Amino acid sequence: MLHAPNGLNEAIVKQVLEQLMIHHDALRMVYPLEEGRIIQRHRGVEENVVTVDLIEVQGELTQQMQQVEKLANEVQASISLTEGPLVKPAIFRTEQGDHLLLAVHHLVIDGVSWRIFLEDFMALYEQSKRGEVLTLPEKTHSFQEYAQKLTEYAVSDDLLAERAYWKKLLAHSVTPLQKDHVTEDQRMLHTQTIRFTLSEEETHSLLTGVHEAYHTDINDILLTALGLSMKEWTGDDRHFIHLEGHGREEILPAVNVSRTIGWFTSMYPVLLDMSHADDLSYQIKHLKEELRHIPNKGIGYGILKYLTPDKMKGDIAFDVTPDISFNYLGQFDEQIGGGELNRSAWHAGQSLSLESEKPHALDIVGFVEQSMLYVTISYHHLEFEEHTMEQFKDLLEKNVKALISHCVSQDETQITPSDVGDDDLTMDELEKLMDIF
Repeated sequence: MLHAPNGLNEAIVKQVLEQLMIHHDALRMVYPLEEGRIIQRHRGVEENVVTVDLIEVQGELTQQMQQVEKLANEVQASISLTEGPLVKPAIFRTEQGDHLLLAVHHLVIDGVSWRIFLEDFMALYEQSKRGEVLTLPEKTHSFQEYAQKLTEYAVSDDLLAERAYWKKLLAHSVTPLQKDHVTEDQRMLHTQTIRFTLSEEETHSLLTGVHEAYHTDINDILLTALGLSMKEWTGDDRHFIHLEGHGREEILPAVNVSRTIGWFTSMYPVLLDMSHADDLSYQIKHLKEELRHIPNKGIGYGILKYLTPDKMKGDIAFDVTPDISFNYLGQFDEQIGGGELNRSAWHAGQSLSLESEKPHALDIVGFVEQSMLYVTISYHHLEFEEHTMEQFKDLLEKNVKALISHCVSQDETQITPSDVGDDDLTMDELEKLMDIF
């Protein structure tokens, strides 16, 4: 939801969105049911029609906000996968300016795509206001081309070489997450979310100085903190989690999707092994190395599971179902475009059906906004008591801060095998070599 204090021209919004949907093919997808199967179909440009709802909102400020949230819920819920379009705009006109809801179904857009979408929207809106011809940067490869190349990659020697890694990883046995209660009702309706926030100073350290000690990135630190918290909470050293990635790894030669909108997100299992937790320095380096050994940042797991023919999968069961998902979304700027449009503080509506199933017991999401790290933990309140989740949240916050303090206090930089580009070298072997020199 965007806010324009000086109002919006609905004709320009319509023109811009139509141009966006012509340029970005995936935004014209529909998913009809044909002979019992869901078919992903791509609508032609001639079928591209955008309707912008313009709704006058009146009353006291609180009433206006409640009314907009109710209307936004209706817009979100009205998207039809079978009929389309999967892009639904609405302008809510108020005395404080216009609020523009841009609802796009997740099947055709992900986090990276949203950045592309919003940048292009702002650029075209300004061009239209100035009376210029609407132009966007050159298109990168289409979602269709990417999907075709991915299907070819699914039977390639490069991908099949990953089978040994995934088979070994999935062979680990871990104890399922213990819950306060057991329920068959897994609807999103029962989801609660709690969060903690780091200060600007702590966040700045986490984004910069922390990584000098061990050549880490933010995922290394946050996942180590998560693993330590899980160990303290459950008493177990090892836990599987689902890790999300942007899915735009450079695995396909001559395919560029840097400006392609679609849902590319990858998800793959990661083993958090905290058996070295008594030596924090070693534990950080150990998990860092484990993460660096994941082939192509995990994108091959889903390709093997869903696209590679069964006879070529190498007897991998793909039966690990982690209870926890983790996703660090990166840094968001409060000012979307820096011009007359910025992010609205009003609620954009319910983006998920409350009747849909929650796939994980815990969903942990981190992001930086206004120079502060926010970490949210979504849980099923029929499975977990509130005090249990508050304790877990406090553990996670404590461990993130402890890791920041530990890393910034290190006097020297310590390298690990991945820093010297040797996949076969172990940490112990590297340390012996360092002692020699």
